[in-house]
Amino acid sequence: MKRQMVEMLAELVKIPSDPFSDKQEVLDYVQSFTDQIRMRNTLFGDPHAPALLAEFGQGGVVLSGHLDTPPVGEYWSFSQSQLASGRMYGRGAADMKGTVVAMLEAAQDLVARKIPIVLALTTDEETSMQGAVALSKTLPLRRAKAVVVGEPTGLRVAYAEKGVLDLAIETRGKAAHGAMPHLGENAITKMMRILRGLESFKGRIAHPELGSVTLNIGTFSGGSRINVVPNKCTSEVDIRFPPPYTPDQLYHEIEEHLRRIKTPFTLRRILTMPAVQIDPNSEHVRILREVAQAEPTVLVHASEAVHYAQVNPRVVIFGAGRRSSPTRRTNTSRPRRWRGRPRCTRSTPSGSPGRGRRRRPPAARPSPSSNSAGSGPL
Repeated sequence: MKRQMVEMLAELVKIPSDPFSDKQEVLDYVQSFTDQIRMRNTLFGDPHAPALLAEFGQGGVVLSGHLDTPPVGEYWSFSQSQLASGRMYGRGAADMKGTVVAMLEAAQDLVARKIPIVLALTTDEETSMQGAVALSKTLPLRRAKAVVVGEPTGLRVAYAEKGVLDLAIETRGKAAHGAMPHLGENAITKMMRILRGLESFKGRIAHPELGSVTLNIGTFSGGSRINVVPNKCTSEVDIRFPPPYTPDQLYHEIEEHLRRIKTPFTLRRILTMPAVQIDPNSEHVRILREVAQAEPTVLVHASEAVHYAQVNPRVVIFGAGRRSSPTRRTNTSRPRRWRGRPRCTRSTPSGSPGRGRRRRPPAARPSPSSNSAGSGPL
């Protein structure tokens, strides 16, 4: 079992799945496995970044993960899926292809025991999360007794996470020649005043474990030439906030805070995701804590759980995994293969028809005999 999981993870890590890559190959790889173990597969969401719902039986716990990763970046010292000192290195090894492999292995065991199980796997968690939005509307997600989202938390069960408020700020000025800046109004200078004031914002609400509001100035753009006073400047800011803040409440607080700077600006929302918290003493948290043998924790970044919690707020559970280091990888891509609409493919041993060439995962292990297989709720 361990060797097969290592092989599967190595193959998954090698498949490019950053925002600039075609997601079909990584999805094909996973769906090939769920086909082998005879789960019912349905695709949802954006055809360029589809989400997979794999089901066996009805009423099972939902195991949720994402197959996409951030871009690899530069200057990593390990190659993708390189093993060193008992660890695998590569972009997505922990967040969260490693967890997805564990979920696939768990699903295989549960199917063999005739225990209902659902896998909810997306390919756009790092960007739009439209896959999670689409999956959250399905009956398996809405009616699940528990949804386990396997974000890496060091094997600690997380019961809360911060929300997201991404803002675009714009300042306007007046163009002039760089030799006579007094004849113009510098939009970059105005933006610098706005951002310096924004850095002092902490919010009125703090969480005992998640702390207060944090922000990151992610992009900054202004000016056209070095010898021209810029008449426009834009910046994008990523803000994370704890419960019980709401995105609207936080937005109005920030707007009020920036008005005190006495510098004209415009503010626009790019993305909003609510903060989430469930009862850390609930039954499902207790069960997972006993399995992980660790105290509960919180998650400071937003995952797909925020979308699932909006339709099933009492049962969302944050999962666990171990962190690792990303590595360098040269991206490749294949032409997209998509039928244009979400489709359901009944699982077969040879996989779904019409899917084209795909990487195939290691063959699923033989099912245990009916005499040794248990049954019943998870």
